[in-house]
Order: sequence, then structure tokens, then C-alpha cells
Amino acid sequence: MLVRNRMTSPVVTTTPTTDTTTALRTMYARRIRRLPVVDERGALVGIVTLRDLLEKAKGGAPVAAVMTSKPYTVGPDTPMVRAAALLRDLGVGALPVLDRGRLVGIITESDIFDAFLELLGARQEGVRLVVPLTDIAEDIVGILRAVAPTGARVTGLTTYADGGRPTVIVTADERDPRDLVRALIAAGFEPSSISVQSAAA
Repeated sequence: MLVRNRMTSPVVTTTPTTDTTTALRTMYARRIRRLPVVDERGALVGIVTLRDLLEKAKGGAPVAAVMTSKPYTVGPDTPMVRAAALLRDLGVGALPVLDRGRLVGIITESDIFDAFLELLGARQEGVRLVVPLTDIAEDIVGILRAVAPTGARVTGLTTYADGGRPTVIVTADERDPRDLVRALIAAGFEPSSISVQSAAA
């Protein structure tokens, strides 16, 4: 998944000479917490946050007085995992997205959370099984072969390391996990967690 798949575009912006009161009104009206700052040519020169405006701004001051100049940026083809790492490591809540120097969007921590939820199938109705693995490639093939005879439609496979051991989250469009669990156990797999949820959960 790439930044372009999750970024907000077009992005609401402000200018260095805009007064901070106007910028704050824009944030409240658009229900956003960050504004990239662009000059008269549309080039990115900074970013201003709701905290900047609430904590640093004085009456009539321009955005330039409180913005962060030369903010960190990513490109539209940056992997989402890289953008997430940057947000975490830099301690920021958003990254402007530049394509050949042109501002084309913004990616925020909320966008990252939404992508994470999608990858885990958190908003999908159905069964979620957490299965420890020994060999990722071989075991995933084995899991798919095991569940195929049940007729269950597998909707997602997400791998991660649980205490150093490879593990997969299997999501399936089913309401009853019993057939899936029996098939996995018969094939030598032991689910460590089994849950069923509605789409609204």
C-alpha cells in the first residue's frame, strides 16, 4: 500500500502571510488539525498545526510566525509502512506529500490508523483466527489448503512477529468459526485466538 492510496488530496492549504485567526477558522470549518503552508507559487514552505495556533499565535500574527519551516515530506509512491515509521520516529502527526516538488496531498496519523485497520480486517464482518507459524510461505499454503474444503471465503492474511515467532491473522467471511478451526487443527495448526465480529464492532 502506497501513500497515494491513503493521502488526502486535494489538500487544504494556507499562506505565510495569512493571519493566524483566519488559519484557525479554516481548521475549525474543515475539521482538520494541520495546514501545509504554500507561497505565491504554490511551493511548500512550511506546515502549521492546531497546537501551533492555539499555543503560539498572538493576535494578528501571520502564519509564518508560528509555522514549522521546511517540514519533512514523503512522495505519493512512498510505502505506507515507511510513512508510518517517519511519523513515529519524527514525533509528528502529518507529512505533506510532494510529487516532483509539487504539493499533491497530506498523509496523517489517522490515515495510517485507517490503513492498519483495513489490513487487519477490523471493519469486516466475519471470523478472525490468529495462527502461529513455523515457516511463513509453507504454512500459509498449508492453511489455505486446509480451509479450502470448508468452502469458507478467506478475505485476508496478515503476518507479523509475535515474540519473534511468525504469526498470521486469517480473516474469513464466515459467522461460525468451528469448521475452520477443526480444519486447521486437523492440518496441524493451533489457532491461538478465535473471534467473530460484526462489521460495526
